[in-house]
Order: sequence, then C-alpha cells, then structure tokens
Amino acid sequence: MPVQRFDSVNASYRYAVSVTRNAGSNFHIAFRILPEPMYRAMCTIYAYMRISDDLVDDSILLNSATPTSSTGSTSLADWREMTANLQADKVLDHPLFPALRDVLQKYPIDVNWLMSVLDGMQRDLDWTPFADFDELCHYCDQVAGMSGLCCQAIWGANLTETRELALTCGRAFQMTNILRDIHEDRSRGRCYFPQTELDHFGCLDNDWEDPDIRSNWLDLITFQVKRTESFYQEASELERHLSGPGRRMLRVMFVTYRAVLRKISQDPQLVFHQKVRVSKSRKLMILLTAPYLSILNSDHHVSAECKNRGLINTKIPSTNG
Repeated sequence: MPVQRFDSVNASYRYAVSVTRNAGSNFHIAFRILPEPMYRAMCTIYAYMRISDDLVDDSILLNSATPTSSTGSTSLADWREMTANLQADKVLDHPLFPALRDVLQKYPIDVNWLMSVLDGMQRDLDWTPFADFDELCHYCDQVAGMSGLCCQAIWGANLTETRELALTCGRAFQMTNILRDIHEDRSRGRCYFPQTELDHFGCLDNDWEDPDIRSNWLDLITFQVKRTESFYQEASELERHLSGPGRRMLRVMFVTYRAVLRKISQDPQLVFHQKVRVSKSRKLMILLTAPYLSILNSDHHVSAECKNRGLINTKIPSTNG
C-alpha cells in the first residue's frame, strides 16, 4: 500500500472516531468492547449516518419557514454522488470517505444500503405524512434497517440468515426513536405516525392540553408501544446468529433502545413534554451488564405490559370499513 494512501486512510479513521466521540453518543463507549478493526469500522458507519442525518436536520431547521428545502437537497445530492462513487476509482473530497471506502472493501457491505439510507433521509427533506403503516415500515427499513445490515456485516453475521431479523430490529429501534421524539417533532410540525392510525384513534388535532384529545393520543401511543415491543421480541432472535464481540455489541444497543421504550410504556405522558431518555446511571448499568446477559427470554428486559408478538404486523382497519 502506498504510504500516501495509508496515511490518508488512517487519518480518515481518526476523523470517523472523532465524529463519533463528539456526537455525544453512549454507543461510542460501547464500541470500545469491539476489536480495533471492528471499532474503527463501526465508528466509520456511525459517522456516515450522523453526518447524513445532520445534513437533513440542519436543512429542515434552516428552511422550516419555506415550502422547499433546496439548500439541504443540494447538500444531500452531493453526499449521494460521493456515496455512489465509493466503489469507483475517484478521489472523494470528504475526510470520511477514505475510511468508508476501506470499510466497504473489508466487509460485505453493499453500497446500495447506504444509498437506501439516503433515500429515507431525502423523504425527511421532502416531507409528507405517512399514509399507512406500510409506508412507515418502508421508511424504518431505509433509515434504520440498512444501518443494521451494515452492523451485521461488520460483526460477521451470515446475512442470508439475519437480513429479515436485522430489518425487524431496525423497525424496533426507529419506532422507539419516533415515540421518544414526539414532542420535538411536533415543534417542527411533524408527526411520524401513519394517517390511518391517527384517524382511527381520533388524533386529528395535536392540542394535547385538551383532556379528550390527550386520551386519544395516549391510546395511540399505547398501541405503538405494544407493536414496537413485538418488533423487539421478534428481533431478539438475532442473538442466536451472532457470537463474540458482535453479540455483545448487539446486546448493548438492543437493551439501550428497549430501555427507552420501557420508560415510555411506564409513563406514556412523558412524550408530550420532553425527549424521553434513560438516566445516566441506567446507561452505565447497561454498558456494564448487557454484554453478558442474553436478550432471549430475559424477563428483566421485557415489560410485562408488552408481550403480544401477534401485534408485529398489526394494521389499523380502514376508517372506511
């Protein structure tokens, strides 16, 4: 390997680690349980997703008062073009891409997974409400499921066996994010729940101070929590297909996201007032214990209120009958 390229790739990995560390995510600490090559690869994938997400979020904030988001769209278009050229012999003008290209060469990550993530983020930029659960599910697969496939590839999973489980896990994580961020999304004029389900539960107005409307929203949130827990129960089978550091990393991520869902389940009204988080002490406990505790058949990881696996593909009936 030429010295110049070696230096460029190492500097790029250092940049990826820096982005991951500076993002303030607890997962950076969790990544340290991985061997160094996996650690650097996970930081690179995380940094890619973080930067992609920031491109969209910054644009939404800057353009919230206008009907279009041309500035953000242009930035995302440039990012998409660089992503598409990852497998071509071209110089990519961003400090992350030498490391990202190296990761794609070392692990069976399909660049189309990254392109699919950007498709989901473009949908955020060109915002329209989700008509039904199928549309929302597809979005979850794009923005979270594809990330899960990247992680599985780095962890050494047999993707022919784990692909559907990885997508299900992505749905569990993304639905948790949606529930967690209801208050924040409302301030941006958004609601990620499908229109058919909003109609069914009578959530036509987001004036949560009205007791009648709040009751409807609580019913909707309870339904979403139960269905999301069903995704977690289905996705827990992923553990059987992983070993070593990949299994330990899955456990940390799985239990961390699930802890947020359980907090919402215990007090659904929290979502009306704040972004729901677990405490620092709880996060520390997860980091210390989760790598060594199976997520399969573990009662202490599952809310007693959310055990109905049959809800995993539940759809609200049409209001037209």
